[in-house]
Amino acid sequence: MSKAPKVRLRKGNGQRGRYLLRLFIAGNGPNSKKAVANLRGLCRMHLNGRCTIETVDVVKDFQAAVRDNILVTPALIRVLPRPRVMVLGNLSDLSKVLAALGLSGSDS
Repeated sequence: MSKAPKVRLRKGNGQRGRYLLRLFIAGNGPNSKKAVANLRGLCRMHLNGRCTIETVDVVKDFQAAVRDNILVTPALIRVLPRPRVMVLGNLSDLSKVLAALGLSGSDS
């Protein structure tokens, strides 16, 4: 797996469902920074500490992108819970990202 830094958010109290989210970025450009910031905000607001974010910089670890079939960045994969879901872009459209991740209604 990648040697990219992992961000762990605090464990929620009594919340159901843990999420493992893997964000692929390319370097430190504006879209990469925006995707990281948007994902952290989403996790704080809607997952209440029930997630782990793995950030993979494809410039530093191209093989990780190949293993997960990543062709463009930023790209977010919901690894857990299954099924695997992929969202492309800087994650600015919060309602679409939440819907794609299955975080609408009682989950958020």
